[in-house]
Amino acid sequence: MKNMKKKVLLADMSLLVMTIVCYGSFHEEKTESALLMENIEALAGGESHVPMHCVGSGTVDCPINHEKVKIVATGYSLEDLY
Repeated sequence: MKNMKKKVLLADMSLLVMTIVCYGSFHEEKTESALLMENIEALAGGESHVPMHCVGSGTVDCPINHEKVKIVATGYSLEDLY
């Protein structure tokens, strides 16, 4: 009888420890996922505006007005450095 109580107590303690570990790892994973999403959004946003011009009539989608154009010209400007 005494041996059975020890086994039940050991099983209960093991279950409690596993529950605490699983809860802690689940909570930590959500925090990392939120931080990861914030970093992805920050990187996707960019730091400055890149000049863009759409020229002609063709088959390329212009990101400015979503019309079909021949050339989408993008470039960098040194004016931002001054």
